[in-house]
Amino acid sequence: MSESSKLRKHLNADALFKALHDDFSNVSDFRQGVPEISMADALMSGFAMFSLKDPSLLAFDERREIDQNLRTIYNIEKEPCDTQMRKILDPVNPEQLRPAFKGPIRQLQRGKILEGMVFFEGCYLLSLDGTGFFSSKKLHSEICLKKENSKTGEVTYHLQMLGAAIVHPAFKEVIPLSPEFIVKQDGQNKNDCERNAAKRFFEKLRKDHPHFCLIVAREITCELKCPHIKEAQKYNLHYIFLAGQRGAR
Repeated sequence: MSESSKLRKHLNADALFKALHDDFSNVSDFRQGVPEISMADALMSGFAMFSLKDPSLLAFDERREIDQNLRTIYNIEKEPCDTQMRKILDPVNPEQLRPAFKGPIRQLQRGKILEGMVFFEGCYLLSLDGTGFFSSKKLHSEICLKKENSKTGEVTYHLQMLGAAIVHPAFKEVIPLSPEFIVKQDGQNKNDCERNAAKRFFEKLRKDHPHFCLIVAREITCELKCPHIKEAQKYNLHYIFLAGQRGAR
């Protein structure tokens, strides 16, 4: 087998899914004794649900009853039902999943695939954007952000995150990096914000990928322009910031 073929072998779906399962096996399990469903199987089932684009946990639960290939493709010994998946995965600290984001990037570098996504003068283009992924007027936890209606006093609980991915105009594929969650921090009474999340993200980014030459691209409000520029410069990051007024379209 040629050296090129050996490298490519590590980039097929089977190899990447197995590596992901191995990373999930290192996530600490808060449960006592010997659980019926392993943490790795629960995490891999969550990944499979999003990978297969099932619209809900219930839809995935129905799939696992009829899809005999699910275990083989995703290296799952036993899938949890929707209730079990929530109970197992809800307490997991997202920081423990960072290795699962770093692994595929290492393989892409090893196979010299990532080189094709260089955007400008040896730098990769890093798209950064905030997004919400949970909102409820009833369900909430201690890490939820709160938004109160000034007229009615009604409180909405929500969660957001700062997502990031290496992108290129010539490729439809993107390479996701570990996101930074915008949630109420330990010991804090005030809401977290995108500015603070960006600070944490840049610091962790440099620890995970100290030698990456990156151009950060994002749209920000004028109020965030100076703080974001200072943080980007602090961590030796180039930047393309589109600044506009809050609420402008």
